Amino acid sequence: MLHSIENKKVTISTFVLPFIVCSLIIFFHYANLDSRSIFGIRPQNVDYFIGVFLAPFAHSDSNHLINNTVPLFFLMSLLIHFFEFLSYRLIFLMYFFTGLGMWFFCPLGHNIIGASGVLYCLASFLFFSGLIRKNRQLMSISLIIVFLYGSMFWGIFDLPNNQINNISWQSHRIGFVLGVLFSVIFKSKGPQKKKYQWEYEEEDTEIDQQYRYTIKD
Repeated sequence: MLHSIENKKVTISTFVLPFIVCSLIIFFHYANLDSRSIFGIRPQNVDYFIGVFLAPFAHSDSNHLINNTVPLFFLMSLLIHFFEFLSYRLIFLMYFFTGLGMWFFCPLGHNIIGASGVLYCLASFLFFSGLIRKNRQLMSISLIIVFLYGSMFWGIFDLPNNQINNISWQSHRIGFVLGVLFSVIFKSKGPQKKKYQWEYEEEDTEIDQQYRYTIKD
């Protein structure tokens, strides 16, 4: 469904799901319930497949927690604001397929926790959706994401800094790629480029000319 997002107002409902998700993540961490042995994704280990669903809710320390929950709340809120009901479907798909991708493709023997894979998926989706749809509001969001989270791009590569800090760059890359794929798959849904009156008039003129040529033939 095509719809315009110009003059769209922010409502409290925009923040309900992001608040619930981030609150759960914070609760699990400070209640010491997010044990890596239970919540972690262990790639291709069927006994730990539940980690596909639990890993985003577990974090190793307070820095890890803050670095993920703050941008997660912001990006989820943006997605819900601009994509409305479609956003809930997108959030589930990002959450599930990022975890599934990590379970299939991350190195064997690793035990991965954190919401950064989903975070990369959200950032990638919003950025490329703005470029693909050529919608002014979404394109402005793309610029904001580059400004605020541009350094995230280096997190998808196997760099020494990522290894030293025990960062799962593979999960970042999986989330990033999925975000690009979702932005292409859902490019015809949600907000689109606004068409101005003069563009409609040009289309009408072209159709009229085609019709006259058809009559002459």
